[in-house]
Amino acid sequence: MHMQVEETTVEPVRLFRINTGSCNGCDVELAVTSAVTEFDVEQLGCRYTEDATEADVLLITGPLTVKARDEVLRLYAETPRDRITVAVGVCPVSGGVFRDSYAVDGPIERYLPVDVNVPGCPPRPQALLAGIGEALQIRQARRAGVEPVGRADGKGQEGDNFPARCRLSFDASVCVDCRMCRHVCAAGAIRFQEVEGGVRLTLWHNSCVFCGLCSHYCPTGALSVTGDWRLDHPAADAFAQVERGDIPYAPCSGCGEPIVPAAPQLLHTAFRRPTPEIDKLTALCPACRQVMSIGAPGR
Repeated sequence: MHMQVEETTVEPVRLFRINTGSCNGCDVELAVTSAVTEFDVEQLGCRYTEDATEADVLLITGPLTVKARDEVLRLYAETPRDRITVAVGVCPVSGGVFRDSYAVDGPIERYLPVDVNVPGCPPRPQALLAGIGEALQIRQARRAGVEPVGRADGKGQEGDNFPARCRLSFDASVCVDCRMCRHVCAAGAIRFQEVEGGVRLTLWHNSCVFCGLCSHYCPTGALSVTGDWRLDHPAADAFAQVERGDIPYAPCSGCGEPIVPAAPQLLHTAFRRPTPEIDKLTALCPACRQVMSIGAPGR
């Protein structure tokens, strides 16, 4: 006697995308997650849908523009109440390079709740899959009636040896407070702040667009691009996603004024063969350097 076994099929998790006015960079990478087998969302048990009412996970791309706002909110209202919302790229989180535009009315959390942020400009397909995976974990936890837990260390992982669109690292020990990095940062992700005994640099990953200009123009290599591409995190932890370091002051060896000493790397960039006399310049303030170099200024 043969027993008939019924086959059960698991319904895929439906992903629905809303473009709030993006440059389409993130949308191109999302297209990869449905067109390239290696990064296909079907390996996570997901499929894309064009129907907002079917959305289990909502993917939002782009800065929220004034023109798109009403349509975005209309579509969001059509999605099920238990949907998980993922902000794809830095634009919906901070506005990215468009943050100060008169046409932008973001961040998106001003109008609707977000569960997961996936920083990047745009994020890699690997990072998108990781962020969608985190959204699925949150969805599963909520359905089980438990509080979802994010990654304990808040850090990602070394993805490969190609450091494009990856987390930046800051070495305060070689920073000379020239602030060139802040000058070239189009997204306004870098801030300098006077603190007791020195200066603090803070880089916000939810605004950084991974362009690498700060690292390129840093004269001492204080900022460098890592191979860590995974930065997805619960949206509630957005302001904890920072790279930070303090550059300490030291007294000028000439007058005692607090200064940030010049790093040896800077001298080797400026002078082909630094001499002991040149090395003394590292511990002098600009006024004392002038006296040492050319003598006291005359009238």
